[in-house]
Amino acid sequence: MRKKDDSPELRDCLQHPDQMLQNADIMKDSRTTKAGIIKLSNGKEVFIKCFNNKGLIYTLKYMFREARPFRVLTAAWALEQAGIPTPRPLAVLARYKFGLPGNAYLIRNVVPDIVSTLDFFAKLKGNADLQESYLESVAAMYRKMHNAGIYHGDAKCSNIYVEACGEDKFSYGVWDLLSCQISKYPVSDSLREKELSRIAWSFAEISNREEKTVNEADIKKQLTEKYKNF
Repeated sequence: MRKKDDSPELRDCLQHPDQMLQNADIMKDSRTTKAGIIKLSNGKEVFIKCFNNKGLIYTLKYMFREARPFRVLTAAWALEQAGIPTPRPLAVLARYKFGLPGNAYLIRNVVPDIVSTLDFFAKLKGNADLQESYLESVAAMYRKMHNAGIYHGDAKCSNIYVEACGEDKFSYGVWDLLSCQISKYPVSDSLREKELSRIAWSFAEISNREEKTVNEADIKKQLTEKYKNF
């Protein structure tokens, strides 16, 4: 638990995460994870995510690896130090029995005024200025990350969150940090190119779900040019 976020309410949540999730506004519930937003007894909203132990392979894998929420915590701290917006982890928990890993939990801040990826791309359609601003912001953010030695590992538009900041104004950050790789050296050119390609593919894939209106190669070119300018 981060010291500055310590509170009796957060400690209670950390002690009873499964019970808290039962009363959460569930956003995902699958074999691997269950996640949702809950309101603590002091009125603060937090996001809680349970990483389920899926069986023998999971148990063997995470006997010798850091639990997933702790990896997210490390990545979030690196992003924070680099000045990259990301939801702040408040507390993490990994349960073990006789040395064997069980479920693990991440509790983090809720980003206010989130615009869903699909809703935002509906706004992008036909709005050249907003698209230009979005690509510039994404390019600048990833250039800064890569220079700081942070490789996201799952770069796609759904993992670039959009926060409404007023009428037709938005800010951006990154989440879903489980695949992040942190190094004391800047990210290699090949991985930078791979990350940008993935974002361009994602941009085109989402944009073209109803009809083909966006060329992936064109988005990749724009993104790469803007990336090099930062």
